[in-house]
Amino acid sequence: MARRRITLHLLYAFALLVLTAPAYASKDGPQAEKEIKFWHTVGTHNKDILNQTIKSFNTENQSAPVVSVFQGNPRDLLLKLLSQENLPDVIQVPVQALEQLHHKGLIADLTPLVSDALRKDISHKYWQSVSVDERIYGIPFEYSVPILYVNQHILRISGVKQEVRPKSWDDLYSIAQKIKRYSRKKWALHIPVNTVTQFLSFIQSYTGMPVVREGKFSVNTEEVVSAMRFLQNLVFQEKIMPAKVSADEVEALFLSGNLGIMLNSSSMLVYTESNLPYDMNVWYLPSGNDLPPVVTGSCLALVRSNARREKHGFSFIEYMVDYAHAIKWHTHTGSPAIRTSVKESLDLLIFYEDNPNHMSSVIELERGRIYDPEWNFLTLDSIIGNALDEILIKGEDPQKILFDAQKKIDAISQARNEQ
Repeated sequence: MARRRITLHLLYAFALLVLTAPAYASKDGPQAEKEIKFWHTVGTHNKDILNQTIKSFNTENQSAPVVSVFQGNPRDLLLKLLSQENLPDVIQVPVQALEQLHHKGLIADLTPLVSDALRKDISHKYWQSVSVDERIYGIPFEYSVPILYVNQHILRISGVKQEVRPKSWDDLYSIAQKIKRYSRKKWALHIPVNTVTQFLSFIQSYTGMPVVREGKFSVNTEEVVSAMRFLQNLVFQEKIMPAKVSADEVEALFLSGNLGIMLNSSSMLVYTESNLPYDMNVWYLPSGNDLPPVVTGSCLALVRSNARREKHGFSFIEYMVDYAHAIKWHTHTGSPAIRTSVKESLDLLIFYEDNPNHMSSVIELERGRIYDPEWNFLTLDSIIGNALDEILIKGEDPQKILFDAQKKIDAISQARNEQ
């Protein structure tokens, strides 16, 4: 009798599971299976144009709608991706991260999916930046260059001629001193060096010498130490540059009219220009020896999955970089266009007549060199970032800090060569 009672209970539990399972599946399973998950690092400043593009795609492709999730900065996204939990379908990642993601087996080979028309419409240097072992693992998406944003109102009240563009760091320093002297205690200048690419941009502009030569990073040379002491002087002695401020705080200072000159990415151009209540100009970074500027690149890649999900994911990538959306991305963010057909568009030539500041980043991108070293992106960024904190926040001796950083970089390089 007891055995019969247990059997009946088991049959009842099994029937209950069978009856309720479809309800749960219809609520979450099929919908989640349909959706294409997109992880990205497009922040507040350019989220509107991204959301508009995704909404437009979903209207046209209801069978596989895209759900986007902002993952913070590229480092945060990569760390979460490398944990390999709840992986997305499409990712926006720095081009220098592709090699590591490929060797981890996380991303799909896109070579057979890229059309001949798209290959021909994008220059070789961009395809080279998204290739590993001569195979394509990302589609070039957003490439930016560092530019100086200039509040023309502050220049006027400081007695600086509007047409003056600094040809050297001495020129820029002289302009900053005038701003400090004549602009009623406004901050004169801010040069961020919180990441590897920001560090490279400033150092190479200031010294006229490349930091990376034949794959080797040299961060403890006499010239690099001198450059970092120059920044320390602006922060701690002359108080021309604010210290211990975040990127958002710097942007707020500039937009409120309390900062004269700000170094920032070209991807911030439209947001900054449209929110500053004064006339704004942009300058190139002074460049000794006419060294090419450092270009920061991000691409769209597919996380490896089944053929159906990869097909839908790649359709979204193609949509994001097609002709019409490439023009919109350039005109609505400031990031230079990389497709040849877009750069030669009559629509853009007309656009530039009313928006001349956009031309600066376009010119710089053409002669720039994309940062894409054969290095572990996260480790190198951590070493350089920690060293910069010691120098510019704690005020430590650059020579000692950079010497220690170089030892760590050399150790990683040696271990890599021995693999």
